[in-house]
Amino acid sequence: MKKLLLFAAALFAASFASAQEEQSQNAETAQETASQNAASGYKPEEGSLSVEVAFTPFSTSNAPVALENGRLNGAYSFNDNWSIRLGLGWGIVTTKTEQLGVEGKTHNNVISIAPGVVYSFDGTARMTPYIGAELAFRHTSTYQEAAGVKGDKAKTNAIGLQAFTGMNYYFTQNAYVGVEVGFGVSYGKDADDTKTVSFAPYAQPAIRLGWAF
Repeated sequence: MKKLLLFAAALFAASFASAQEEQSQNAETAQETASQNAASGYKPEEGSLSVEVAFTPFSTSNAPVALENGRLNGAYSFNDNWSIRLGLGWGIVTTKTEQLGVEGKTHNNVISIAPGVVYSFDGTARMTPYIGAELAFRHTSTYQEAAGVKGDKAKTNAIGLQAFTGMNYYFTQNAYVGVEVGFGVSYGKDADDTKTVSFAPYAQPAIRLGWAF
């Protein structure tokens, strides 16, 4: 009986040691796989600079490259999670009008700048979800022209704060496509001292194309 108990104890100890070894090997395999994914070259490395632009192939009101709507974004990565970005937007849009048989034009000039911070989650080897926030400064000037006569310019300055989330998919080394949505509040004032406050969600109506170097 004593020998049987000793044999059972030895068998249990061997089974426990084997399970521990198997668990350790699985952990090492998972860590090795994660390391291989991180070193796969899809995502940018620490200290890299990324540049992106919005592409609106199905838009009927904007040019195919919408620098004002999607802006031109530049981002610098401090590490795998934290980065800062700067968005620049500009646009010169002229619209033809006609009133009482008189042809005219409406000119809209816009420039914007938006510094922000981004936190990226680990995601997968190719997919990176992120969240962030940014300040947005915007200047707009509008004037009308009819029969060769230009009207007075109406200028508006606005400042806003936006929180956003999105994801990037790296389809090849250091190049990605992405989408982004957010929620923002803005305050604007024109030359007549008319104040405007908006508080609403937003979605970039574009596919973001970006690359890192």
